[in-house]
Amino acid sequence: MAALSALFDARMSVPPTGYPANPALRIHAHYRHFEQERVRWSDTDQIGHVNNLAFGAYCETGRSMFMNQVTMQNRKIGRVFVVSQLIVNFIEELHWPAEVMVGTGVMNIGRTSYRVGQGLFTGERCFGTAESLLVQIDATTRRPTPISDELRAWLEGYRIG
Repeated sequence: MAALSALFDARMSVPPTGYPANPALRIHAHYRHFEQERVRWSDTDQIGHVNNLAFGAYCETGRSMFMNQVTMQNRKIGRVFVVSQLIVNFIEELHWPAEVMVGTGVMNIGRTSYRVGQGLFTGERCFGTAESLLVQIDATTRRPTPISDELRAWLEGYRIG
């Protein structure tokens, strides 16, 4: 129990990069990849805002579509990506009906993981941002595995800023 407590304390002493929201994520022109979503009536809460679960779903769609080709190639070689951290920043209200553009790009790349940055836009107005840390693991051992040079080069092409 003491070891778990020490691990938790160590993680909590390092502030996540998403807080406060990274201002670069709010700039529409920083993204090369976009996915379109439509606000559904069921995405709203009792006072008419798009709810927090919908923000997460929009980000999931953007992130999944961004990585779709990579994911298919990785599965062939026994590799998968898992989300190990997700930070969502609620910047402004959004209401139904609305169109949402989800911008997705790469913030940084490590040895076995990379950080995705996302902006949620209606028109040019950014109403939310998110950061996700994706770790590549071996599908059998479930252990982190290094990102290939080929994938690293592809990810670099989507660097934000």
